[in-house]
Amino acid sequence: MLVLGNLIVAVVLSALQAIVLVGLTALRGGAFHITATGIDWAVGAGLLFTVFMYGVAETLAARIGKAEEYVGAVPAVAILPFFFAGALYPIGAMPGALTTIAKFLPLTHALALLRYGLIDPHGQGLHAIWGTGDPTTQAFASLAVVALYAVALTAISIRTFTRAAVN
Repeated sequence: MLVLGNLIVAVVLSALQAIVLVGLTALRGGAFHITATGIDWAVGAGLLFTVFMYGVAETLAARIGKAEEYVGAVPAVAILPFFFAGALYPIGAMPGALTTIAKFLPLTHALALLRYGLIDPHGQGLHAIWGTGDPTTQAFASLAVVALYAVALTAISIRTFTRAAVN
């Protein structure tokens, strides 16, 4: 129950951060193509990715004994995927092997969904992942990928935390 309680706090904090970020971007003149459906895609992706990352963080915290080691692991786990997930440049611009790896990262799918929901109604990021097809179908597929990662890491984090608490 402690893991799920902490997860709720992480989700609420992430939602507040997202609201502030969107608000500040809009105040600075950022152009969003927001529709009700777009908000649904963005919220779904953000919520599921938050759950996934919390599962990763909780699992690492339960497995790594010292705070210094945990802090050392954070860049590799939380920052490095941004380079491969299309956050800085399109995944199609990377060599073939890295593009393939990027397609398996939940961050790649979450970013494509956020872009599709807020700024790219044509789903170019989704097309880079799935190829040709309907953007809505691709969005559902990407949402399913992020959901699968979220469920898997939540289950792993609960099991890891329980084992660490017993020992």
